[in-house]
Amino acid sequence: MSPNNPAARLLDDWIELDEFARAEVKKHPRTVRRWTKEPDGLPFAMMGKTPIIHIPTAKQWLLSRMQRPNPRPKAEARAAG
Repeated sequence: MSPNNPAARLLDDWIELDEFARAEVKKHPRTVRRWTKEPDGLPFAMMGKTPIIHIPTAKQWLLSRMQRPNPRPKAEARAAG
């Protein structure tokens, strides 16, 4: 497709689910499909019968799931307890 074709630009940030699983997150496609079925799961769209992932949205979704370890108790709290 030519660079002036709006359809080419429209899908630039999208990737098929299987390719996303293999290339982007290094997981089995079944794992990524499971992520899409969770209550607040990975957003996706369908192009015909093929699930496609919007990469910027997937990055936001992954960042929203980031967990931080519990903070260590401060020395004063341990001494008082």
